[in-house]
Amino acid sequence: MLYHYGMSETPSRQSANRQPGGRRKDAPAAATPGEKSAAKAPSDVTGFQRLLSTAQIDADVAAIVADPASADARLTDLLRAALDRWGHGLHHLEHRAALTDAGEIQFFAGKTVVGRAGEDAEHLARSYASLSAPNAEGLSDWSVLGEGYRTPIRNAAQLRVLIEDARDFETLWTPERGLFLRLWRRTENGQEVTATEYAQPVNAAQLLGDAAWDAIQGIKDRALQRELMERSAKGGLLQAFLSARHKDAERHLGSLPETHFTVQSNVTRLTGADARDFAAVRAAQKDTADELKAMQERAVKGMVDLLRSDLR
Repeated sequence: MLYHYGMSETPSRQSANRQPGGRRKDAPAAATPGEKSAAKAPSDVTGFQRLLSTAQIDADVAAIVADPASADARLTDLLRAALDRWGHGLHHLEHRAALTDAGEIQFFAGKTVVGRAGEDAEHLARSYASLSAPNAEGLSDWSVLGEGYRTPIRNAAQLRVLIEDARDFETLWTPERGLFLRLWRRTENGQEVTATEYAQPVNAAQLLGDAAWDAIQGIKDRALQRELMERSAKGGLLQAFLSARHKDAERHLGSLPETHFTVQSNVTRLTGADARDFAAVRAAQKDTADELKAMQERAVKGMVDLLRSDLR
């Protein structure tokens, strides 16, 4: 049995640019959510909706929080699906979302509050980045299983043995399909799961630069296009493009989740008989890699549309 988290997807252009991040730091002290209430803060509902869109996940958050009895479980599924795509590599932590009696949507990693859906996107992005441990290539150094030996992927025969015969296992990151691959097996919710993750670390700021290039190339006024290209030699493509907009464009752009969160990875999980079926895992690998490339392609196109908007 195959399960992604059943949301709609989206593609984006690959980028080899890496984004360094910090080692693990302590996050704010935990807060205990109160009794659930149908009351909802529009800023948190809208904020979570926008955050999910950066991971290319479709969901009706307003409808979910309107049913407090099931809200936590459904919001948690959405948060975990988004984290699979944001690429922080925090699979070793238990993530959950909680709707408070004040209508806030809080995000937890273990017992620690990471942030809330309605807060400043840049601050929330920094909070998740502070939990990450990227290596020189921007790939997570965190072990998914927490303990045990991580093996390199040597060849297809060795991978077949792991998938068909091993109990829990985890591989090191391995270049494949122009991306980076790792696999692991562990028990989740009482069932054996074999997971495939592909990653292509890409800085959201770099995606904006790529998008600015596309946006400038699409300008029909050749004189303006040449002027912006000349300006870009001094301050970069994005700065040159924003300088041609209204004075608040850069400030408003920086407040949007799209400038701090983007798709950097994709995870597929197989359960049941498929979890030990080599052919099923190999097919999942291809689908997962193709979907990641497609999502990253769409991310750039989305950035282009964003830059061409009024940014008000």
